[in-house]
Amino acid sequence: MRYISIIGGVVVALAFAATATAGSFEDKAQVTVSGAEYMLNGYIVKIEGNAYWIRKASGEVVRVAVTEDTHLICPTRTGNKAAKVESKPGAGFRMGDCPFIRGDTVKVEVTDLGSASLIRFDVSPASETVNLGLPQGWEGYMPNDGVLSFKAGPRYPVYTKDGHAVGHLAGTLTDTLLGTEYALIELEGDGQMMTVPRTAMRQEWSEPNKPRVALLINKHQLGEMAPPTYQAANLISVSEVRDYWAKAAPPEPFVPSEVDVVIDISEKTFQITKGGTARGFALMAGMPAVIKLLNRDLVAHEFMSTLFRDVPFRISGNATAVKTAQASGFRIDPGQTVTIEFNAPVAKPDRYGDRASTYDVFWCNIHGKEHGQQMRGELAIIETTGIGGG
Repeated sequence: MRYISIIGGVVVALAFAATATAGSFEDKAQVTVSGAEYMLNGYIVKIEGNAYWIRKASGEVVRVAVTEDTHLICPTRTGNKAAKVESKPGAGFRMGDCPFIRGDTVKVEVTDLGSASLIRFDVSPASETVNLGLPQGWEGYMPNDGVLSFKAGPRYPVYTKDGHAVGHLAGTLTDTLLGTEYALIELEGDGQMMTVPRTAMRQEWSEPNKPRVALLINKHQLGEMAPPTYQAANLISVSEVRDYWAKAAPPEPFVPSEVDVVIDISEKTFQITKGGTARGFALMAGMPAVIKLLNRDLVAHEFMSTLFRDVPFRISGNATAVKTAQASGFRIDPGQTVTIEFNAPVAKPDRYGDRASTYDVFWCNIHGKEHGQQMRGELAIIETTGIGGG
């Protein structure tokens, strides 16, 4: 079963005063070392001799060597009024209250030889997974459990079918033996954890750019069902969750709407197989519209438009919300089918009361962002009254 469900070196000037004043030393110097192969983010779990062990958000621990040529930008510890600046025996330098200590969150530029050219203190992000009973930034197999795999976010609010708030998404749990995906919901009030199959949910955009998730059951039904809850994610009983949802009656599905436009995505092109032409499609202003997209490619694609920046819409299927400064849309993974529902907007009347038809574009933000690329198309919102609509 499937269920619905987020340097190269740049040479810059190194400028700092030997007597740095109080405040963030990171604001006083910019250092990027040429030749670094990749950037490593995480926190220090072990320091031994000339090596640091860094735990990444995925849980993987990476060992990096620290040499005399490694630049260290350390934090200013509590109680100190100024960041220290000193030279090292090699080509490297130290800033702040060095050395680093266990628990420090860092960004590390790692060379192709496995040594650190730069270790820079980084402010720890607000931990969400710790509150779930999981290690900070954890993704992957849950601790002490070889069956459930956890993926954090997106933190959408969750409502019942009749609009009552339930809590918010904390992430996705996958039963790796059965292939079943569950949404992990942190309930309002007590913070208890509840799992719900992804097929019992759908994404909605009740307001522009404000996605949320709706359960396919109402508040009364949820109360009667009383799914098992847990104080923390790492206390979830896999067998109890399996047994409960295997016996629970399937939720009543939403009544599907008739599809107006079907778009097949294959060979990195949008192919409109219903409701349009090779160039694009048209919708009637003020009327409900349903667009169905099928990603037949082996890579993810995005369906973006400035239209969705201001228009509420609802999604069925496995997709990830995407937002830029000019447009909104969603990303579709390979092999997934997504349906989007919305009301085509009505143009504002001009000074004479007429409404002109409007034209927009849609594109893949990965393979069709630039003009002239294949993954772009046109859409028109046709007004039925006024000069623009005839």
